[in-house]
Amino acid sequence: MDSFKKGIYVGLGLLSLTKDKVEEWVNDLAQKGELSKDESTKFMRDLMEKIETRTTETRQWIDKHIDEAMEKIKPKMSQEIEEVNKKCDQLQATIKKLEKEIAALKKLHTPTK
Repeated sequence: MDSFKKGIYVGLGLLSLTKDKVEEWVNDLAQKGELSKDESTKFMRDLMEKIETRTTETRQWIDKHIDEAMEKIKPKMSQEIEEVNKKCDQLQATIKKLEKEIAALKKLHTPTK
């Protein structure tokens, strides 16, 4: 799930790219006289604070929901891992048994001098 989180965070990082576009737009409004220099500075500061708050909230929401999902699937994963381990143990026992049988057959068919 770590790579899933990283992918989500990369998407959130794209918000920083929009900052440049918003600054460009706000500067354009200021140049046209639709916003004063003080208004544009305050607007950008407020906007960036909101983006940072939303980004933090989104990260927390993602972490919470991923953790909840992992807690739900942990028991099933543990059970499946246990089953695979049992099968591996059974296979190892079968291999040892077959190795002994092969060794015994080799002794029977080895010519004595």
